[in-house]
Amino acid sequence: MRFDERVYALVVQIPAGRVSTYGDVAAALGSPRAARQVGFALARLTHERAEEVPWHRVINARGMISGQGDLMRPELQRELLMSEGVVLSSSRRCALDRLRFLDFKLGDTAGAS
Repeated sequence: MRFDERVYALVVQIPAGRVSTYGDVAAALGSPRAARQVGFALARLTHERAEEVPWHRVINARGMISGQGDLMRPELQRELLMSEGVVLSSSRRCALDRLRFLDFKLGDTAGAS
């Protein structure tokens, strides 16, 4: 399975109202130094696929919306998170210690990139 598809298979597991970091997803894939690649994979989502993969639930390690990439427009990400009950401060930071989701199931996400 391609790296991008492995990322998407994990991100769909993040429940509404919870968040994970790019690094969390990378670590769950067994590639803890691939946080940027996770971000790039999410940025490559097609519009149709973005409807299926909750890209907005992936934030940076400081608990903030990073605002990078075409799909990850900060305002849209903020709106989507808030619609799920994720409270963001004025600096777009969330309570990562309370909202972080780490219970990923690898299933068929293992394999070659």
